Amino acid sequence: MWQRAAHGKMRAMPDLSWTHSYVKFLHVIGVFLFLLAHGVSAAAVLRLRSERDPATVRTLLDLSARSIGWMSVGAAIWFFSGIFLGFSGNYWSTGRFWLWASLGVAVLVVGVMTPMGRLYLDRVRRALGVDPKAPTKPGGTAYVDPATLDAAIRSGRPELLAAIGVGGVVILAWLMMFKPF
Repeated sequence: MWQRAAHGKMRAMPDLSWTHSYVKFLHVIGVFLFLLAHGVSAAAVLRLRSERDPATVRTLLDLSARSIGWMSVGAAIWFFSGIFLGFSGNYWSTGRFWLWASLGVAVLVVGVMTPMGRLYLDRVRRALGVDPKAPTKPGGTAYVDPATLDAAIRSGRPELLAAIGVGGVVILAWLMMFKPF
C-alpha cells in the first residue's frame, strides 16, 4: 500500500497484515464486552417501564450507571480495533465502501442512542429528586411524587432505543460479514 509523504513522493505503508488476526480477535472481544455491558443497561431501562417503586427505580438506575464504564471500555476496543483492522486488512483504500458504511452506522447509532437514553434516564433521576450528574444510590428516603415519577418513566421510548440498537448491530454484522460494497 502506498501513501503520499509530506514532500509529495509516494512511500510504502508498513505491512500490518501479520497483526490482522490478533486485532480481529481483540475487535470481537471488544464487541462482546460492549454488548454484555450494554445489555445490563438495556435490561434495566426496559424494566423501568413496569416499575414505580422509587427504591427499585433507584436500584435499576444504579445498575445501568454501573455498566457504563465497561460498556465504554468495550466500545473503545471495538471502535479503535475496527479502525486498525481497516489498515491491517488494507480496506480503507480498496474502493470498497462497506468499512466506511460500518463506521458511519456505528457513529450514527451511538450519536442517536446516547442522547435519547441519557435524556430519558436524567428525567427519571430528576423525578426521584436525584441530581442527574451525581451517582444514583439504591434506596433513598426522600419523598417522591408518584405522578411525577410515573410521567418521567412513561416519557421514554426504550423499545425505540432497543430497535435502533438491535438494528444497528444487525446492519454492522451484515456489513462486516458480507462486505457487500
